Amino acid sequence: MTTPLIADTFISLAALGGLAVLIGAIRSFDAGSPLTRRFLFGLRVLAALMASRVLAWWTGLFIFEAATIIAAGLVPLATVLLAEGLMRRHAPKATKWIAAGGAAAFTVLAFLPVSIADPWRLALLFFYQLVTFALAGHMAVTRDRASLSKAENQAVDRIALSLLLILPLLVTDFRSAYVDLPVRLGGVAILFLCWLLISLGQRAVSHRDTVVSFVVLMAAALLGALAIGLENGLDAGALARTAAIVTSAALLGVVWKDSISLRMEQRRQSLIRHLAEDRIDDTLGFLKELQNHPLVEGALLLGEAELADLDLAGLKVLFAARPLLRATEAGLSQSDAEQLAWLLEKYEATHVMLVSRRPFRLIALNMPSVSATPGAETELKVAQRMAFLISERNVRDD
Repeated sequence: MTTPLIADTFISLAALGGLAVLIGAIRSFDAGSPLTRRFLFGLRVLAALMASRVLAWWTGLFIFEAATIIAAGLVPLATVLLAEGLMRRHAPKATKWIAAGGAAAFTVLAFLPVSIADPWRLALLFFYQLVTFALAGHMAVTRDRASLSKAENQAVDRIALSLLLILPLLVTDFRSAYVDLPVRLGGVAILFLCWLLISLGQRAVSHRDTVVSFVVLMAAALLGALAIGLENGLDAGALARTAAIVTSAALLGVVWKDSISLRMEQRRQSLIRHLAEDRIDDTLGFLKELQNHPLVEGALLLGEAELADLDLAGLKVLFAARPLLRATEAGLSQSDAEQLAWLLEKYEATHVMLVSRRPFRLIALNMPSVSATPGAETELKVAQRMAFLISERNVRDD
């Protein structure tokens, strides 16, 4: 067991973990679409590459060494197929022949003994990957942006950005008697690719935000590795391995965190979705279904009977002007503030909203301050507006 082997194994396993997280996230969205299938094919090829080479290093079995060459030969083909799907156009015939022919050739060359095939087989593999990636990058640069949507252009740009990092780091994965770098960094490039792809689900995150975040993360990892190196008197090779391990661990953590955010967003039953799916034929039916939403669970429907202790005429004027009121409401007259405070205290609520004018109905609900985000407040406003419009339509129909 050597130190470089431990570092290479950790980075490859971290990349395998990042790929597994990304595959799970993509499958949970739309596993049946043609583009998703191309994404999953490429990611599974990379996962097979990471797994087989770790097994080859630790077991020395020929079958895993052959599987590593086959998977590495399929990576360029998967890249071209993905580029075609993203840009919704066929690759040039020359590009297709190079990608498909190379994949087939290395499937055969993978079963040649190492003593016969290497190092020329590794040199051919590197050249094949480099040429195919360059051709896929050319497809991305010369694409017709007007024919793609903003989201599609963003996806292509992020994958092209990852290629700029993958290409130089790819060299470190090809070791020979002439090139013997202290650590393989292909896994780091794959983790960055996973980060870029999983961030596609976060529409508010721009390329600049992603690049800045990566620079900050890299700077923190390198400074941390430098501190460890200075404290322990590490040489340049050990320092490079330490930096790569720290960076891989940090990237894997970021990918996992972003996947949790996407999963929570997917599970989150927004009020907007309820507005689109709930019944709108009568106010009471709509409100009953709305009360089952986690954000307003336990909300109370208050009619004129429940509000008899208050100045009902004053409440009607107040809510006609401000249909949604909260505990921190400002700018109210003294009498209105007192009525609102009494109403919130009696029903242990933080928000009260008008849902029907005839008959006069309010909903009182308790939304903790940690849940009262700007987005949640906006959803409440939309829900109030929808309930009020339904009630007004029912009044007109009557």
